[in-house]
Amino acid sequence: MNNNTLPNGNNVQISEQSVMESSSFGGVRGGVELISIEVKEIISYRPHWIIRNGNVFFLFVLLGVLAGSWLIQYPDIVRGTLRITAVNGPKAVVTKIGGNLVKILVQNEQLVQAGEPLAYMQSTGVHDEVMQLQQWIRLIEKPVTKESIEIILKYPLPVFNNLGELQSEYETFRLQLKETVQVLQSGYYLQKKQTLYKDIVYLQELKLNLDKQNNLVKKEYELQKIDYDAKDGLAKEKVIAPLELNQEKGKLLLKEQGLEQMTAQLINSSIASHNKQKELLDLQKFVVDQKIKFQSALLNLKSKTSEWLNLYVLSAPQTGKLFYASYITENQVAGVGTELFYIQPDSGKYFGLLAAGQNGIGKISVGQDVLIKVQGYPSEQFGYLKGKVGYISSLPNRNDSFQIKVELPYGLLTNQQQQFQFRNNLLASAEVITKERRLLERFSGRLFEMLRR
Repeated sequence: MNNNTLPNGNNVQISEQSVMESSSFGGVRGGVELISIEVKEIISYRPHWIIRNGNVFFLFVLLGVLAGSWLIQYPDIVRGTLRITAVNGPKAVVTKIGGNLVKILVQNEQLVQAGEPLAYMQSTGVHDEVMQLQQWIRLIEKPVTKESIEIILKYPLPVFNNLGELQSEYETFRLQLKETVQVLQSGYYLQKKQTLYKDIVYLQELKLNLDKQNNLVKKEYELQKIDYDAKDGLAKEKVIAPLELNQEKGKLLLKEQGLEQMTAQLINSSIASHNKQKELLDLQKFVVDQKIKFQSALLNLKSKTSEWLNLYVLSAPQTGKLFYASYITENQVAGVGTELFYIQPDSGKYFGLLAAGQNGIGKISVGQDVLIKVQGYPSEQFGYLKGKVGYISSLPNRNDSFQIKVELPYGLLTNQQQQFQFRNNLLASAEVITKERRLLERFSGRLFEMLRR
């Protein structure tokens, strides 16, 4: 039996058996509630399976997280700014001299060829006449440099009177051309050349004739010598008188004298022929000198014409599409060095210049992928370009960053098959994917770093 005191101060004796009975009958005995309803709910509540098996479930979740962090890989990224450049990039057409832009020959976004005139700057000369003069020089230049100077007879020099700053050079060249034409045409020097050739032929025929005469004189001398030798033998044997031998000797001396005179004539003929050859060489040298002077005058005029055109005619430096650098109009005043046009070639070969800071530069190596997001083309709408690291500079530049060349194997075609319109020095952000690392490696690395602190 247990003695218990009620709240009113009365003592109640309750046995263990009565307590058990009261609990089995809802906890009420004699009108007194011994166990509250909340306690009965807690006692009668059956826990959820996740609470009953919580340790096992937590173990499986932990194993799943570890497995996922091992299987999932996330790349290391080195970021930097990049500028897209063409291998044969756009070239600017700038003015070499200040003045009015008197004529514009092309439209914006027009296809032009290398060397094609684009605009005229103000000059005292007529641009069309100077360009015609340049065409004539190009027509005869190659044959003249190959000694085929006779082409100037086939294509005479046009008359120009409005060459402006180039007029004096043109007139000097005309005088030199006139002298050269006189040499080449049927004038004094050509006739003299033909006469010398005829004289040389005559002298050669005369020499042949003298050679024949000389041979005859030699034979007569030999025969006379034989007669003299025979008479000399007879005189020694005293068959004939000495007077008769002296007569034969006189005849022999006459034949010998004739032979000497013939030899002298042959020498004079050779000298005359040699002099004619010398005159012909002097004449040919004069003609050659005249050709050299003409070639020099032609090249000088070509140089002066090119200088004039370079100053007063704006030409396309390469083949491609032309773009106005700004709004321009005829009779507009342009200063020296003003950019008027850009010529963009259709090369299709581009690369990027990436400026990467020293943070993470050691992770970058040749061949790694690069994702390029051009600022002028939002990546959400146009996509991004794909590139590869092609070259890494060994030393930093003055901005303490490293220059990296990024190859663009697909050109300006994005991952969404969008083709960019190239503009010089397009600015972009670049992400170099250096290495794929597991999430577990990243977590453990940071954990070890925190522990080392």
